[in-house]
Amino acid sequence: MARKQPCTGGAPRGTLARPLDALVFLLPLIIFYEVASLARQDRVIAFDFLRRFFQLFGQVGMWAPGLAVIVILLATHLAAGDKWSIQWRRVGWMYVESVALSVPLLLLNWAVPLAASTGGLPPLLDRMALSIGAGVYEELVFRLILISVMVMIGVDLLRFDRAPVAVMAVILSSLAFAAHHHRPMGAEPFEAVRFLFRTMAGVYLAAIFWFRGYGPAAGCHAAYNVALVIFAWLTV
Repeated sequence: MARKQPCTGGAPRGTLARPLDALVFLLPLIIFYEVASLARQDRVIAFDFLRRFFQLFGQVGMWAPGLAVIVILLATHLAAGDKWSIQWRRVGWMYVESVALSVPLLLLNWAVPLAASTGGLPPLLDRMALSIGAGVYEELVFRLILISVMVMIGVDLLRFDRAPVAVMAVILSSLAFAAHHHRPMGAEPFEAVRFLFRTMAGVYLAAIFWFRGYGPAAGCHAAYNVALVIFAWLTV
C-alpha cells in the first residue's frame, strides 16, 4: 500500500443515510428484538459479543447492546453536524430500500447449493426475532465497528491510501462475518460452500454500508433473513 496523507469521507456525503434517520428506522427493529427475546436464552452471536464486551466494564444488562446502537448513531450524527430533525420520507424509504436490496442476496441464496439445516425449527416469532437481531447487531459489529476501526487505523493512524485500506477492510470483515457463524464462535460445523456464500454476502453488505450507511445495510440484512423465515414457514 502506498502511504499518503489521510483523506476524509468514503462515499459521497449525499449518498449516506443520516445517522439520526437510521436510528429512527432501526428503533422499531431493536425494540421488537429486545421484547421478543426476553424469554429466550439463545441470542444472536454478535449480540453476545457486545454483551461480553460491556461486561468488562461492569455493564451486564441485556439492554446494553441495543443502547450501544443508539449511542453510536447519536454520536455519529452529532459529529457529522447535521440538523436534529427527522426526515420521515427518508426513514420510510429505507424500509423500501432494504427490501429491494435484499433481492440480490435472495437470488444468491437460491443460486448457491446450500445444505439444508438439520433439527427442528424454533417457533416463528423466535425465528423472526433472531433474524431481525442478526441484521441489526451483525451489521453493527462487522460493518459499522470493524470496517470503521480498520479504516481509521489504516488511513488516519498509519496514513495509507484510503482505497486499498477500504478494500482490505471489506474483505477481512466479510471473512470474519462468515467465520463467526461456525465453531468455535458459532454453532455450525464448518462447511466450505456455506462459508463462501456468507463471505460473498458479507462483501455485498459491506458495499451497502460503504455507499449507503449502517441503517440500509442492517435493514437489508434483516429483510433477507425475514424473507428466508417466511419462505421456510410457507413451505413447511
